[in-house]
Amino acid sequence: MNRREFLQLATMAALVAYAERSSALQMGGLKGRGPSRKVVILGAGLAGLAAADELIKAGHDVTVLEARSRPGGRVYTLRQPFTDGAYAEAGAGRIPSTHKLTLDYVKRFNLKLDTFWPESGSNVFLWRGKRQVVPFGKDPDISRLDVKFTPEERRLGFGGLEDHYLKPLQDKLRTLPDDGWPMPQMAELGDISLGEYLHKQGASADAVQALSLGFEKDSLLDFVHDSLSHVVPKLWKIRGGNDQLPYALAKVVERRIKYNAEVTRLEQKDASVTIGFRENKKAQTIQADRVICTLPFTVLRSIAVEPAWGQEKDNAMRDIYMGPVARVFAQTKTRFWERDGRNGFATVDQPMEIWAPTFNEGGTKGIVMSYIYEDLAVKYSGMSESKQVETSLDLFEQIHPGFKKEVEKTATWSWLNDPYARGAYLVALPGQCRTLVPHLATPEGRIHFAGEHTSPWPGWMQGALHSGLRAAKEMNES
Repeated sequence: MNRREFLQLATMAALVAYAERSSALQMGGLKGRGPSRKVVILGAGLAGLAAADELIKAGHDVTVLEARSRPGGRVYTLRQPFTDGAYAEAGAGRIPSTHKLTLDYVKRFNLKLDTFWPESGSNVFLWRGKRQVVPFGKDPDISRLDVKFTPEERRLGFGGLEDHYLKPLQDKLRTLPDDGWPMPQMAELGDISLGEYLHKQGASADAVQALSLGFEKDSLLDFVHDSLSHVVPKLWKIRGGNDQLPYALAKVVERRIKYNAEVTRLEQKDASVTIGFRENKKAQTIQADRVICTLPFTVLRSIAVEPAWGQEKDNAMRDIYMGPVARVFAQTKTRFWERDGRNGFATVDQPMEIWAPTFNEGGTKGIVMSYIYEDLAVKYSGMSESKQVETSLDLFEQIHPGFKKEVEKTATWSWLNDPYARGAYLVALPGQCRTLVPHLATPEGRIHFAGEHTSPWPGWMQGALHSGLRAAKEMNES
């Protein structure tokens, strides 16, 4: 065996080991083992809350340190400055019908679900200044658009592009275990970018733009794997806001949570870990037998640690890419777009989605919002709030003529600018499914790791919950 073959074998072994660690988990899966331990959990997002819930039930002494004044992390429902009970999601927006673990938690707390997408009415399609109102479930008329598609792509239309270019890969991934990420059987797909693959398949530049939503540099494996959570029978949202789920979990463990507690230092010794933190700006320390860290690596990389992380963890922490996301919201006096059958949602020729989350809410107020990705999100995140609003209202006016006259309230949010996130979710770049992803969840001494970035469902509530259960199980059995 030569050196290259040895390294390939070692990489495959690491990928398989990761998949084995991510075997199916469920609530209440811990079995009492050994004495009670003092456990400190860093972060009260869904990962930290799920881990705390399980460990408390197993008899461990748990403290959760949360830098924010609220639970939920990147599950964040925005209610201010909106009026009349209106709200919109600044963070996690949807729950696929295939995400059983998330739905089990929703059921546990008797939360109600609403459909995420309106299943009637018309969408607006805006491409290079040409606007079409398209009946639900239909494709825009390409003959009326300035679209530079190949003859085959014109025959397929916008709605047929994903099936043509990506469905064969999606079908292959569906045959593999849901929690087998990063899919060692298909590791070669992780070595090229989505854009490179599509161009090699003969896709036009416009088709690449329409399919990628700005994620051209994402690894093909990461993009297609994530798409399986979008191409599902149904997408749901929690009635009253998705933050109802972390708030329900936080209520179960609320006496164990310290809010406004920002971690500043981790020091491991043979038999303990000391955590330095600022609680309401006052320096404090706490000692633990074990730590579960759910902080994004983009945040963790700036926290002092002694001794230094191992080389593989250090590389992962340095090289991880958290996708930037920005959102702009505008509340209107009425949902005037519904008068002619529009549901408020739109598809535009920019790397963003346009949602109208109030389509199935009571009252008369409306909200239209943009969900902005990648390089465009970086650009928005560098703008002043007034400039973000101005730019977005110009777009919303093109989508729904008369919009500016109806606007009452506006708001913006950037996960890139959030000091406790520094990005929205893990995006695996080419090569990282081999070199980085397998090491994200591996423990370092007495410190275990959780969070969507360490899970088989990066970027989803399911991933956060699953990772919390997995880390709790690791800790309990250590």
